[in-house]
Amino acid sequence: MRRVITAILLLLLFTLAVPCTSMAQAKRRAPKAPQAQPSAETTIHLDPKEVAKQMSSSHEEAVDVNNESILVKYIKAYEGAQLPDERQQIVTELSDFCIQRGLRPSPDLAEMFLALAREAQSQGRASECAALCRNAEAFDPDHPLVHLALADASRREGGMFSGATYYEVMATFFLSFKNLETRWLALSTLALWLRVTAFLVLAALALVLLAKYQAQLRHDVQEWMGGGDNMLVQAAGFIALFLPSLLFLAGYWWIIYWAGVFMIYARWPERMATAAAIIIFVGSGALAVHCQQRAYLDMSQPQASNLRCYANRIGIGLDASLASHTAQGDPLQRTYTFLLADRYLLHGSYAKAEGLYQSLLSGSPDDAEVANNLGCIYFYENRYQEAIQQFGRAIESRADMAAPYLNRSLARNKLFDFTGAKDDQDKARGLDKSLLKTGKLGQAEEWSPVPSWIPMEETLKLALRQETSRPGSLTGPLRLSPSPVALALRPAFSFWVILFWVLFVAVGLAKKSAFFARACFKCGRPFCSRCKTSLEFESFCSQCVHLFIKQDGVSPEARLKKNYEVERYNNLQRTQRAIFSLLAPGAGHLLEGHSFMGLFLLFLWFGAIAALAAPYYALPFPYPALAGAGPLMGTLWVVALLVMLLVWGAFGVPLALRREPPRAGQLRRG
Repeated sequence: MRRVITAILLLLLFTLAVPCTSMAQAKRRAPKAPQAQPSAETTIHLDPKEVAKQMSSSHEEAVDVNNESILVKYIKAYEGAQLPDERQQIVTELSDFCIQRGLRPSPDLAEMFLALAREAQSQGRASECAALCRNAEAFDPDHPLVHLALADASRREGGMFSGATYYEVMATFFLSFKNLETRWLALSTLALWLRVTAFLVLAALALVLLAKYQAQLRHDVQEWMGGGDNMLVQAAGFIALFLPSLLFLAGYWWIIYWAGVFMIYARWPERMATAAAIIIFVGSGALAVHCQQRAYLDMSQPQASNLRCYANRIGIGLDASLASHTAQGDPLQRTYTFLLADRYLLHGSYAKAEGLYQSLLSGSPDDAEVANNLGCIYFYENRYQEAIQQFGRAIESRADMAAPYLNRSLARNKLFDFTGAKDDQDKARGLDKSLLKTGKLGQAEEWSPVPSWIPMEETLKLALRQETSRPGSLTGPLRLSPSPVALALRPAFSFWVILFWVLFVAVGLAKKSAFFARACFKCGRPFCSRCKTSLEFESFCSQCVHLFIKQDGVSPEARLKKNYEVERYNNLQRTQRAIFSLLAPGAGHLLEGHSFMGLFLLFLWFGAIAALAAPYYALPFPYPALAGAGPLMGTLWVVALLVMLLVWGAFGVPLALRREPPRAGQLRRG
């Protein structure tokens, strides 16, 4: 009998010891601020296994175990495993862990596998490298570096011209614009490519316009200086062709100058083509500055930490500067405290995150985002009843917020309240149909709660204000400014190309076309209204009118001389067209008067050339050592060379071999 009584007493003491231990641990984790009393609906579970689960995360954190350290342990176990089945089992367990902790996708884990793949590749284990790359893709299928590594593995297995290699390279290209961490670097590179292409196109346009209209400009300069054939007047005409380059000793200025000066002499299609190239040149410069400024701001607080939240980055080390603004009275206290708590939430330091969220709730009890994130912590710690209470608190504060409904449905599922869970899920879908997509829940076997992050634009504005007030953050054209005018005019030569273009267009409109010289369609000789005796035939000079149209009383010697002049002019045009077509396909079309076709071909040609030169100005991906850029550069070279060969063979060579002179579209001036 005594043994039975003793056993009963020991059982009672054990039962009482478990909740007392749980309360002691909870007291140590609680913030110093007074806590609200639990409601009457609170359910206390006395199951020792359940209590152990609820305490596990805090215990792990006490010995410096969090999401980051757990992933590292899994990776080390993966390295130590010898059999493929063991490794596959570890990958499966790791995937389940990421789903349970809301780490979906997991770019940090994907990059750990990429680092292992890089090591295997350096040791010549090609098949293992490909398997590791596929594991990396499973944990973050939209990571551009993952697909770049897969392209490298495919190239080693199937060669440069394998279909898998090109597929992965294309995926890398498009995903680099989608990924939050590489988007602005990829856009910067694209804008720089456009800038280089547009500048080369403007250079080709300047050369074509020089060949077509330099005689008219020299004729006008000579007429404005009083006429005559003396050396000074002729020298003045040639100086006018290269005036900016002579003043500033730079060929860039000549291109910018000629892009504007021949708005006076060119036909309307040529003017519109030149204006389109100028717009692309200026617009790409503004886009490049904007994207580079945005990439810089993405590395500045608080934007950097918020971006890491959206990108599911679990590391906390780079966010330590947030703690300097979490004191009471700091104007940035609430934003920085919420961000720091979010970072601890992703990092798996739940006790630290809970303390920060509780301090925010004590100052603002109706903050739905904070309550929602606090509920996420309780869910990860298997404290489902407390999670339901926090999600309900968020719903009471903001009934139009979809995430707390979805999160509460997940917690209710854990407590087998399937009817309430279905109602909450239906409500969440009704409020936000894109929630499952934005929460990256589409392909998960088991969903986890969706936390609330600060809107990106809010932290971007804060970062911009802080960086503009800090001296020396960025200088030169990249100096931070919210003004779109500054973005458009700060890049090199953007202001001057706009100024020259507007100036010469204004002069052309003010003086009208009759004020400037024209060229004879037949012999190419420049003439103006004072040189021409008859305006009946505007496209011919006076000599060609009498010789080839009126045919009145011209001596055989004069006719023979004029025919020789016309033949020489035709040969010169054919030679110019052949040279331009072979060196820059599309330039010959401009000479023939096909302005828009010529502009399109020039963009293809010089775009391919700019792509070949991309390694010299392109901004690299983050963490470039994790994947070789060989497949990307190789594919870029192949595509660029194919485009150049196609344009040169289909448009350049046939036009260069054509025998008739380029006269299409030249009968009429704009």
